[in-house]
Amino acid sequence: MNFSPTGLDPLLDDALKAIGTRSAFSGFKESGSKRIHGEEKPAAGLAAFQARLGEPFRLDDQPRDFKVAEECSPFTGQPLNIAYPAPDLEGQFDAAEAAMTSWANASIETRVRCCLEMLRRIDAHGFEMAHAIMHTAGQSFPMAYAGSGANALDRGLEALAWSWLMMTALPFDAQWEKQVGGGEPTQLHKQWRLMPKGSAVVFCCASFPTWNGYPAIMANLACGNPVLIKPHPTAVLPMAIAAKVMRDTLSDAGFDPELIQLVVDDSEIPLGKVLVEHPKTAIVDFTGSALFGSWVEQHAGNRPCYTETSGINTVILDGAADLDAALDAVVNTLCLFSSQMCTSPQTFYVTDQGMKDASGRHLSAEEVEAALVERINALASDGRRAASVMGCIQSPTTQTLIDHWTQLAEAGQYRLLRKSEPYEHPDGDGARTATPLVLGLDLDSGQAPEEEIFGPIAFVVRAKDRDEALVHASKSAREHGAITAYVYTQDPQYQAQAIDAFAQAGAALTCNLTGNMPLNFSAAYSDMHVSGLNPAGNATLADPAFIAGRFRYAQTRSPKPC
Repeated sequence: MNFSPTGLDPLLDDALKAIGTRSAFSGFKESGSKRIHGEEKPAAGLAAFQARLGEPFRLDDQPRDFKVAEECSPFTGQPLNIAYPAPDLEGQFDAAEAAMTSWANASIETRVRCCLEMLRRIDAHGFEMAHAIMHTAGQSFPMAYAGSGANALDRGLEALAWSWLMMTALPFDAQWEKQVGGGEPTQLHKQWRLMPKGSAVVFCCASFPTWNGYPAIMANLACGNPVLIKPHPTAVLPMAIAAKVMRDTLSDAGFDPELIQLVVDDSEIPLGKVLVEHPKTAIVDFTGSALFGSWVEQHAGNRPCYTETSGINTVILDGAADLDAALDAVVNTLCLFSSQMCTSPQTFYVTDQGMKDASGRHLSAEEVEAALVERINALASDGRRAASVMGCIQSPTTQTLIDHWTQLAEAGQYRLLRKSEPYEHPDGDGARTATPLVLGLDLDSGQAPEEEIFGPIAFVVRAKDRDEALVHASKSAREHGAITAYVYTQDPQYQAQAIDAFAQAGAALTCNLTGNMPLNFSAAYSDMHVSGLNPAGNATLADPAFIAGRFRYAQTRSPKPC
């Protein structure tokens, strides 16, 4: 593929270079520090968020019916009381379809430039967006600004760069000649035009609405398709802000803003299934639960369908160069955003032999379990650090899950290694918090979960040896889905076995990583997020297959140029 500079925009060129080299790059500032942005921007962003509360969210000046969404802040416990335009699916599909013609007829360069401007303008709303993420998804401010801001925008830019690569991979004009029988050769002038598939429905999840939303939206728009954004009913505001910015950008560029639609439903009258099966839906992008994701894949029919759902992410603790550093790394990753990430580790395998490090230090299986709990306790006891790392619990349903699994342990089905308790949030008593619940079991007991248990619930599984642990962990990924896996070992041969096993299972493997970077950080332009090789999803952020199904070619040929 041609990753050379386009001359279209430096941001696009930098993204293409990063994809071609798989190197570290971010097109957006990852820190919301006042030392970088000054005092005015953070204050203005907070004020902009606060001005949204209790008010109708207007995408434009058109008269519309409004309905208050189900959003309630995990930090304050108070409803946001924001009303959004009520859904009108037939009208929204018709408006999107009508807006598509001029957009599809625009040049690739024009569409990509407009999408780049959208990303830049969303970035300019970074502080407002961070507060919207905090008070809907429950992320801490640093994560909301970086993970749902810069990192999500980078994933959008990555998808845009891949769209450019795929749309420019073939020529659009060719002179063709072939000798057919006697006489003069047949000469044809052939032309091709990229044609969009039609309206795309993009489902955004509750805990990380922007991270998968931006790449799907950018890929669809770049390829000429209108987008109907379907946010989770409890996390509408971040995608509403993004939709408003994108619509304004389209208007300023001379295009119909109805290319972007916001479909807000509620838990009583959900519209997800209606949207997937709607006859005018041409593409489906879904992020969310494995249960509904499986339904989406089965009912999307012949439409291109791109999914990321959930799985059982595992950690095998065999040995480490530095035991303390390894245990610190896995606990910090377990606690990050209270395990409400699709890459959070859920199941930890500890063998009867325990762990050893390079100095010969040895921890028994019981000591490994105790060390994990000790580190969680230390983090949870520091309210300010816990708030920065763990954030809040997005949904009350997660607390219900914690209670359920606690009851199973208290009934004797698991060893209760650590009980989940709220940590004291420095911003007040209204915050919905929960530290990790840690349950222990023996592998031969047959009680290991066979699905993702969403939230801060971890299982420490005792295996007789590391081979048994690897067989079980990789089989779990292959059969039940996994996005990531983590292995700590000092044995190169065992590491090689793990690499093969998880490659065959389709889970991205991280080996022996310690230090400041969270184990589950997925870098745009470099890391392939979701393999499509197991039930955790069928699409990868980002690769050629994420783009190719969003457009087709229309051909014209004649003896002379048309």
